[in-house]
Amino acid sequence: MAYYKNLEGTDVVQNVGLVTSGIFQDGASSITQFHTSSTQYTNTGDYSVDSYRYNPGTNASASVQFGVAFGHSDGSGSLGTKGSTGDRPAAAVYGQFNNLINPPQTTRWTFGPVSDIKNIYTLSFNRARMREEVEPGGWELHVTSGTGKTVRLIDDSSTLEGGNNNQRNFAPEYNIVSGTLIGGTSIYKAAASENSTLGSFGTFYPKLGVMVFNPQRLTSGSIALVTLSGSNSDDRNALTFFKAIKDGQYFQAKRQEQIKSNHYFVRATSQEFNATTNETFYTQSVSGIKTVVPGLRTDPKTYITTVGLYNDSSELLAVAKLSQPILKSKSREALIKVKLDF
Repeated sequence: MAYYKNLEGTDVVQNVGLVTSGIFQDGASSITQFHTSSTQYTNTGDYSVDSYRYNPGTNASASVQFGVAFGHSDGSGSLGTKGSTGDRPAAAVYGQFNNLINPPQTTRWTFGPVSDIKNIYTLSFNRARMREEVEPGGWELHVTSGTGKTVRLIDDSSTLEGGNNNQRNFAPEYNIVSGTLIGGTSIYKAAASENSTLGSFGTFYPKLGVMVFNPQRLTSGSIALVTLSGSNSDDRNALTFFKAIKDGQYFQAKRQEQIKSNHYFVRATSQEFNATTNETFYTQSVSGIKTVVPGLRTDPKTYITTVGLYNDSSELLAVAKLSQPILKSKSREALIKVKLDF
């Protein structure tokens, strides 16, 4: 039989905590091998490349970890021009991310002190993998060009509390800078002094799971990554960037979730919950009248096995099963804590 008791305000406590875990398949927080799908690349390889932790051709469980793309405001680096045959996917990618992240009327990207940048590389995490957001300060990406030069990239959240002051559709926005997490968070240079001529390496949006990279910075000086931007030219820059990530052989990242926990303290005082409809609590006379077993009349004993939580409409919302029954009597009180995470 169910007995009811109203919970008071002091009986409910709420806690909020941050939980981090590996963002890649199987809960890994870092990967060193990157694979593509021949089917996906055939269909969309001229503007986007998906990356897998395992080879999808030999592993049926392989799933997309992230995707990289190349965008150009004028569509350069892809087939098609205004008024000519071609989809100009580079312009579509640039426009998509520009409209998603930047405020209305924005036509060019800004990286650090440099604005009016026409082309971008993007890296977008699989939404199901990132869940709530990518952990700021918890990722490191190595990028290696065909020249063999490598740059290690992280965000500057450890030194830029709250992110940039730039007006964006999503906040926070952090700068992508050269640095490493190995042996502790370390930034080689402050974002403001990364490069006043070419701009920063890019920007990072943890709640979107998106990193936007500055090809101008990667092309000139840092690792000499070759980015082509021919008019009406299928330059496959997305594949170039993917290969640079693959050759870097290291990507560390974690996802971050805010977990809210409600703790319900259910108190069974000495005078409460001392009766039950369980048949073992009663004896039946010849006339069919049920009476409490003699030994339980003056000293009743029951066992608590389940706690149910109801709303104000008496609708059952949650059920908590105890690991073992709790003895309850007039000389014994019980305090049961029910925890709900959501």
